[in-house]
Order: sequence, then C-alpha cells, then structure tokens
Amino acid sequence: MATELFHSDNYCVFTFAATAHALKAEKILKNIDADFLVIPTLREISTSCGLSVKLSPDNLNRYFQDLVENRVAVEGVYRIAKEGKKNLVTKIDLS
Repeated sequence: MATELFHSDNYCVFTFAATAHALKAEKILKNIDADFLVIPTLREISTSCGLSVKLSPDNLNRYFQDLVENRVAVEGVYRIAKEGKKNLVTKIDLS
C-alpha cells in the first residue's frame, strides 16, 4: 500500500530527464494499479527533473519493464537506504 511506501526507509526510485516523462510514467503505473508514489527527486541524485517515482524494491523489475514496454525514458534507477538523516544512494543498472 502507498501508505507503507510513504514511510519506508528502504526503497527504489526511477528518475527521468523531463517532467513529461515522469508524468507519462505515473499514468502508465496507475493504469496497472502499481504501488508507487511520485516524489521530488532527491538532490543526492539529480537536479534535472524535479519528479521521481518511488517504489518498493520488490516491484522494481516489473515496473521498469512496464515502463520500457510503454516507451517511457527512465533516466536512472536507484536504491535508497536511509541512515539517520542521510540517504545512501546506490545506482542500479537494469538495461
């Protein structure tokens, strides 16, 4: 449920080069009843597009594949682990 995802300290994010790509991803993920949140992109990751998609690591591969099949340009995939007040960011290569 998105409420659990909202409070999660261990999650993944998809980033996008443009806001239009993030909005297209949101539309596609809503159509498949995905469990996700649209959040501001963490500054530890990027300052380009202001929006990212936050999701559970359990759904990472499935949702990534859904976006690729629908021609959404995902710029980056990251695993985030909160340690105190810091975000530990690890880039993931799914290509």
